[in-house]
Amino acid sequence: MSRLNVTYLLPLLAGPLVFLLVLLNEPVFAGMSKPAWLLSGLTAWMAIWWITESVPIPATSLLPIIVVPLLNLDSVANVTAPYADPLIFLFLGGFILSIAMERWNLHKRIALLTMLMVGSKPSQQIGGMMLVTAFLSMWMSNTATAVMMLPIALSIIGMQDNISDKFAKAMLLSVAYAASIGGVATIIGTPPNALLAGYLRNQYHLEIGFAQWMLLGVPVAVVLLIGAWYWLTQCHFRFGRDEVQISRHIYLEKLLALGKIQRAEKIVLAVFLLAAGLWIFKNWFISITGLPLNDTLTAILCASLLFVIPVSVNTGQRVLNWEDCSKLPWGILILFGGGLTLASQIQQSGLADFIATQVGGLGAIHLVVLIILVTTIIIFLTEVTSNTATAAAFLPLLGPVAVSLNTSASMLVIPAALAASCAFMMPVATPPNAIVFGSGKLKITDMVKAGLVLNLLAIMVITVAVWFLGPILFRF
Repeated sequence: MSRLNVTYLLPLLAGPLVFLLVLLNEPVFAGMSKPAWLLSGLTAWMAIWWITESVPIPATSLLPIIVVPLLNLDSVANVTAPYADPLIFLFLGGFILSIAMERWNLHKRIALLTMLMVGSKPSQQIGGMMLVTAFLSMWMSNTATAVMMLPIALSIIGMQDNISDKFAKAMLLSVAYAASIGGVATIIGTPPNALLAGYLRNQYHLEIGFAQWMLLGVPVAVVLLIGAWYWLTQCHFRFGRDEVQISRHIYLEKLLALGKIQRAEKIVLAVFLLAAGLWIFKNWFISITGLPLNDTLTAILCASLLFVIPVSVNTGQRVLNWEDCSKLPWGILILFGGGLTLASQIQQSGLADFIATQVGGLGAIHLVVLIILVTTIIIFLTEVTSNTATAAAFLPLLGPVAVSLNTSASMLVIPAALAASCAFMMPVATPPNAIVFGSGKLKITDMVKAGLVLNLLAIMVITVAVWFLGPILFRF
């Protein structure tokens, strides 16, 4: 058997074998109920497949629908309910808005206008690239943002005379890092944030609104973005005053190539501003109108408008048609459902309570130390695993640990969710890292050397933000 086959088969078989061992034996831990024991086997199976990706992540996320009813732990109706959780429809609406931006090139226009406004020094150009990438990643998927910004970065590098190698590397790394950092700022910016919000609402009745999350996410993203820019331009690559000035004519050429702003772009921009405004000023809107507005309703309302509003009255063309939505990442939405279902079953089976009773010894460790440990483990684990799958596997386990220490579950699951989006060292850590590395202009050592410091910075920033802002914003 070839080495490749062994590498593939081991994790593929390990998951169901672990589950089978659990199924054929009685609980080995005192005080553990049979349902909790069985659920621990399913959790281990899903965690192995999620982390190793020996089976497509969305396919693994469907396992609870099969296994839980067959074990008589719950009904199919109850198991499938979380796959239609409101947070999933919030993300669906966000995805549709981002597709509309891509469909009519609004994202390119925003990016090019921003780059035209920044200075011509290398550090200023990199700062502009990071700023626009992070902003777009707040509202679009970080993958789509990286795919869109990479050609712009490569054009800048390719059309400059006497461009330095360190500028090229810094520009490419800035795209990858800013795409990941920007997603931290909003609930729809990165999947772990949405998983966190759904988990806390369903299991602990803690509602985190769009604007409420931004009060934590935006400061974290801003500090990380400034830190990443300073590290890349002033420390790691050290751009001096003698660096070649970057010509900005390429941005003007590309902007002129887009032509005059179209009616469709104006409509998409108006709908986007409407959605962002209702998300951010939701409570103010409710107090004035009395309408029961929520984040999911806003997302679906604004997404639906894009299928209704015509670009041209004469032709009847709409801003979006359903064929445009063929690019919707349904796999991410299924993963959300699988993660939320697993969390619900862990709570319902008694596994969460059992975990809580077994970790009492952690009470001797200061909570700040635990936050640092959780953040560090998740960040470095995510370097070699899917960040969304890691969040889906660990959030349901960390919540009971926090509760057992007589603190809010949020104190451990929020840093875990934030940390899942802050892996900067390896190409496989995040889609933006992989996309930028795929350009062929970076070595793994380039990413590792630059990313290690940012990983350490993220650990500090997340710990401080959760410790000081968390209790104020979320009333732990």
